[in-house]
Amino acid sequence: MTKAITDKTEKRRQEIIGIVAMHLVRDGFQNSGLRAIAKSVGMSDRMIMYYFETKEELIAEALSMVGENLADGMEQSLPEGKGTVNQVLAALLQSGQSAEVKAVMRLWFEIIGLSMRGQEPYQKTVALLLERSEERIRGKLRADQKHRAREVLARLEGELMLGLLMPV
Repeated sequence: MTKAITDKTEKRRQEIIGIVAMHLVRDGFQNSGLRAIAKSVGMSDRMIMYYFETKEELIAEALSMVGENLADGMEQSLPEGKGTVNQVLAALLQSGQSAEVKAVMRLWFEIIGLSMRGQEPYQKTVALLLERSEERIRGKLRADQKHRAREVLARLEGELMLGLLMPV
């Protein structure tokens, strides 16, 4: 019986994380107080705290989900096999043009700013997502260009940021 409750609790935790992830993508951190999050989820702030030890834990889990979903979507946009730096970068930039990805990127840059100020859970989350992204890019580059994965990531983020700040 305990196992069924544990599975049910974990399922509900994942549902809450998904809703909070969508809330953050839509509203960013402007409206990320526990009450606003609870309202999005459709439960009280006290009930949310039943599932998570802290608000920071919930935020970190939601951001991790957002990052993984973004990385999965961008990886799917890449051609089969290995490519050059320019081929991989072009494919990733193309995938970054959708409204959905732009919304996620706005949140991403907000998280980076909080991380640069030394705030947790953002520092750990950013470091983990950057590391994972670099690994995914490295896995798509030809053997002779794998060492340039960080360059691809930096160019990608720079181009996407400029695109958000200075739309054509």
